[in-house]
Formats: sequence, C-alpha cells, structure tokens
Amino acid sequence: MEAKGRRKSRHLTRTAPIRVVGLLALGGIAALSGLAACGVAPSGADTAVATSVSFSLDLQVEESATDSAHLLAQGQMNFVQHSVVAVVTVPRSSTGSSTSDAEAVPGSGTLQLHTEWVDDQAYMTVPPAWSALAGDAPTVYIPTSATMVRTVDTALTQSAVSVTYAKILLDELTAHETVHRLPGRTIGGIRVTGTRVNLTLTQLLKVVPELAPTLAKKGATMAHVNIPVTVWVDSQGRLIEVVMATGGGAASVQGTMRFSHYGAPATVTAPPAGTVKPIPAALGRVLHASIPI
Repeated sequence: MEAKGRRKSRHLTRTAPIRVVGLLALGGIAALSGLAACGVAPSGADTAVATSVSFSLDLQVEESATDSAHLLAQGQMNFVQHSVVAVVTVPRSSTGSSTSDAEAVPGSGTLQLHTEWVDDQAYMTVPPAWSALAGDAPTVYIPTSATMVRTVDTALTQSAVSVTYAKILLDELTAHETVHRLPGRTIGGIRVTGTRVNLTLTQLLKVVPELAPTLAKKGATMAHVNIPVTVWVDSQGRLIEVVMATGGGAASVQGTMRFSHYGAPATVTAPPAGTVKPIPAALGRVLHASIPI
C-alpha cells in the first residue's frame, strides 16, 4: 500500500481494454475534432488532405499533488487505410498495481507496448514479461464493437483534416484572441513558423484531437484553465509541433506532440491469423492497469 501523501500514477482502472489499445495506445486517436468538412479542403486552401503522418507524444497531466499521469507514445497514422501503428512506453513500476500478486509484473524501468489498429481490429505484440499471461501467444487482439470501429474511423478522418489545416483552424479559433507570432525556426529539418496563444481545453482538442483520450475527461478540473500553447506549422500550414504548459493551479498539463513525414508510406498489415489469440482476462487486467492517463 502506498504511503500517505506519496504521488501515485492514475491508471485506466475504469476503461475497457479495447479503449486502451484501440485508442490510447494507438497514439491517442479517439475523440471527434468537430470539423464539419472531413476530407475536404477549406476554402482557399491548396494543400491536399494528408494521407499519412508520423507522430510522437510526451504528455504529463496533473490533477492534484497526488494524482498525475505520464504518457509516451510514437508511431504512424495512415488516413487512407485507416490504420495506426504505435509504441507506447509504460512505467514497469506501475504494471500490475491493480491486479493480484500472481498477475503482477515484477521489475522496474520501462516496458514498450507495440500496438496496431488495422482492418478494424486492435492488436498488441506481447512483451516477454507478459508471455505467460498471454499463454505464450506472440500477439493478442482485443474484440471490437461496431460503435468502436465507427469512432476510430471518424476520428482518423477528422485527425487528417486537423493536422493538414492546422494553421487555418488555429486562425479561426483565435480570431478574437491575443496571439503572439514567433520567429521562424527549424524542427526536424522543416522550416516552421509559430504562434503562441492561450487556448481553452475545448479549443486545444480541436487543434489536436489526438490528445482527447488523455485530456477530454479533465473537463471538470480544466474547463476554466487557460492553457498556454505554442503551435508550429510548416509552409503549407500543416501541424508540426504543439507545446503546452500550464502553470500551477489545481490541474496542469505540459508536454509536446510532434508530427512529421507527411505522406510517407505507412502500410500496416494484420498479423497472421495463426499467431494471434484473444487477449486473456488476466492480461487484459494487467494492460488495464498499466497505461496511465
């Protein structure tokens, strides 16, 4: 049992495993961005909707002095194929904290979970530490529902629009806000321009809907928090980097999300059927407790 006052990580103890892998582990593709014209360029835009993009996420969320979460993920999204491949880094010290001692995974350090969403199905490569819980299956899948498939498909479509037309979207959201234009810089070899502005949580999730699984449920504690955000876009107005950092208060969020390699090949292939088993209940509970938001 944790000592009183010791900081603890918040785990997905109230979230179904399919949401963990199908949404959170897959780069945080979940909520709807609220864009009406999905797949259609806004008036005056010359850039075609992105077909694929690579991403990385490093996010720290705190709701109180004893309630925090850290999420690390990187991967690729294919908006044409409606697929995602991602690696989520999990603190090993947290795994098994909500399971029985028999199911707990010993050790410290970190564990990397390789995940895929392809052909309307969520898959996870089983880490060696979890092999016994998976019955030695190299890969497991998590059953999906028709509602979940529609949610992920819609979210991927809308994410394609939000990253492609980030500058237009940001300009519309901040038309009546005070913004600060920043000198150009280079990120990953790409020349970018920046905008610094305070956004509400709702505005932030429209610019970066990929953050919704982690932040959308913070509405009660962060609804009135102004989040200082710096948004960097390339010469075509596509999203390259978002940096956010609130200061103090009852709730805070800080982190960086980057996008790169627009249009690069990102084909995801489902694993051979003979190598895949349904996720066992014991492993589901371990996974359930391992990914913080």
